[in-house]
Amino acid sequence: MPFVAQVAVGRRASLAIFGDDYNTRDGTGERDYIHVVDLANAHLAALDYSEKGPCCEVVNVGTGRGITVKELVAAYERACGRNIPAQIAPRRPGDVASSYAATAKAERLLGWRAALDIDAMCTSSWRWQSNNIEGYGDASAG
Repeated sequence: MPFVAQVAVGRRASLAIFGDDYNTRDGTGERDYIHVVDLANAHLAALDYSEKGPCCEVVNVGTGRGITVKELVAAYERACGRNIPAQIAPRRPGDVASSYAATAKAERLLGWRAALDIDAMCTSSWRWQSNNIEGYGDASAG
């Protein structure tokens, strides 16, 4: 999502979409995008769970749904009201068609489920990016 945001704000001329021949809804790679607020809430739920006793669990957090790159771009365009120029580029070695979290364990153990959809994520991202055009800035300046 950061590269899409950088195109939307004018820091990059266009977005490279690596591959459009995957076995997905529109041929582009599919990933599980999660809103940072949902991720923070998952961590809070994990902390609450850890207070119930000495136990270590591995729990996946995500939405449990894959969003294709083209779907992400369309959602970002809705959020920012701008066209996101994109070009199809060759697949990158090692990229998989789909990757998304299995969230049943998080729901069962933590009582947690992601609440925010891709449109909310893009709206939040655009709000931040449009107010911070250069991103986080130079970390060494501080």
